[in-house]
Amino acid sequence: MDFFLGVQLHFTIDQTQKMSIECNMKVCYELNGKMHDDIVHIIRCLSELPREKYLFLELATVLIHESGESEEAIMETFNTLRTFFNDKKELSDNELIGLYAELYTIYSFHESLEIEKYWQSRDRMKFDFSISEKVKLEVKATVKNTRTHHFRHEQLMTEVYNIFVLSYLLRYDDEGLSLYDLLLLCKEFMSKDARKLMRLNYVLKNVGEDRLKYMRFNRAYTDANRHIYRAEDIPKFNQNTPRGVTNAEYDCILDNVQFVEDTLFIDIARSTLAGG
Repeated sequence: MDFFLGVQLHFTIDQTQKMSIECNMKVCYELNGKMHDDIVHIIRCLSELPREKYLFLELATVLIHESGESEEAIMETFNTLRTFFNDKKELSDNELIGLYAELYTIYSFHESLEIEKYWQSRDRMKFDFSISEKVKLEVKATVKNTRTHHFRHEQLMTEVYNIFVLSYLLRYDDEGLSLYDLLLLCKEFMSKDARKLMRLNYVLKNVGEDRLKYMRFNRAYTDANRHIYRAEDIPKFNQNTPRGVTNAEYDCILDNVQFVEDTLFIDIARSTLAGG
């Protein structure tokens, strides 16, 4: 078992309810049967919850790998983790359903596009996936029987972007794929991307495991009722947002709109990524 001994040199200390940091600490420790003396920066997890300890270790490892091991980088990692653990917002069912659809998209298009690379790095950006500066993908989901989705006006205007909308009809099923399992599946694809891993772990931290496991949808129904649409074909106000008007939003019914095949979207995305 590793242990730390020694005296303090020049150091800085900070502490929250969940963690503490000590910089430039002289320590003597045993590793693989050998004794070592070193000056190190130490971030400690003070939580007693096993789930938070695991998330701490996972995120700290990825963040330090990305940012480096200097004192400034370690302090940045500490501040990022402090913000992460202090944010305790509970997510609504609608937010979780939306997340389910985004993660199912990642799960479905991982092999063909590695689409997780283009997933928004933070919540509430204009589009869920930015394939390139021009090609965008917005994901919508509903548990209703009609394919009606809520859009911001800017998400459907195609003068600047080539916008696709991936629409899901979902049906609850006790034997379906759970949001909890989908989170774990997608974590494997993003295990080295700190920002996106934090988005997934944020849900695992703030939403009870039972609730995540209870949210299950029939996979066969999801696949059969998943369609991709061109934004230009979706009913909307065909004009730019007038000057002085902001945050225009409305519902669109897609039931009678012609959808495109998944293969067409994949080919367009691949061509875009290849510079074609």
